[in-house]
Formats: sequence, C-alpha cells, structure tokens
Amino acid sequence: MTEWHSRDSGPITEEKLVRAVHILADIVEDHGPAFRPLYQDLRQQLADLRLHEQASAAAAARAARSTSRVA
Repeated sequence: MTEWHSRDSGPITEEKLVRAVHILADIVEDHGPAFRPLYQDLRQQLADLRLHEQASAAAAARAARSTSRVA
C-alpha cells in the first residue's frame, strides 16, 4: 500500500483507466464479486472519458472547418 502513495497523481488518462480496469478484472476473477461494483464503475468512467474525448475532437474539427470557411 505504501507503493500506491508514491505514485503520480497527475491527470486521469485513458491509459491509466485501461490499466486499472485490467487490474480490477483480475481482482474480481481471483476474489469474487465483492469488487464487481468498483470494476463496473471504473469501466463506466473509461467509457465516459472516451465519449468526452470523441466529442471534444468532433467539436474541434467542426470549429476548424468553420474557421477555414470564414477565412
């Protein structure tokens, strides 16, 4: 547990969430369904992050297209 405290607490990235999902999947498999709600919540956060990133990229693309048409 002391190893956890020394970890980087920077921004949550897709890579970090994917790694956490895989770790929790292993824990659920080894220790049963007690950890399943946490696993499902983390999977949902990952899905939400991906949707947010896609929406941001789409908005940026639309903004770039409208800016190039005006110029």
